[in-house]
Amino acid sequence: MHIVLNFAKSRGPIGCLISNHLGILPPPLPPASGTPVGYLVDNATQLNLREDQLAKLQEIDRSLSARDDEIETQLRLIEKPAEDPEVPKGAPPPRHNNAPGAQVKTTPDAAKLREARKSSDDAALRKAFAILDPAQQTAARKLLEDRGITPPGADAKPPQHDPTDGKPLQP
Repeated sequence: MHIVLNFAKSRGPIGCLISNHLGILPPPLPPASGTPVGYLVDNATQLNLREDQLAKLQEIDRSLSARDDEIETQLRLIEKPAEDPEVPKGAPPPRHNNAPGAQVKTTPDAAKLREARKSSDDAALRKAFAILDPAQQTAARKLLEDRGITPPGADAKPPQHDPTDGKPLQP
């Protein structure tokens, strides 16, 4: 992958060109609303949605987004990272794994909330698919599967790992 930045008379970068000679596309961005139904709304043109379908999907998406926000707020309250203990004067500070989520302690209540969110997302997707025509459902299934989301009626697939992941592209 090559990244080229263009500078114009010290005004800073005015453009960025990313070239990938391997034909590998970057992962898709999350939907604007942050919900699985948001992918359908964001790709309304690709799915050939009618105005009435789009309006219904937007309503489902808004409702799901509100429910998910409530659950996420509760999760943030439950899963706070542990506070740093007091360090005696002259002692070295404790070492931490600062990876995202590494210091968060999960509880059974948090697991229940995550399961509630998953079931809420699944129910909203079932409602959304009921609105779509058969051809649109096929396109929507592919769209969601490409983004790692299990569409209604499909079995959850374990994530596939490419055996070449982590290997240098050139020797």
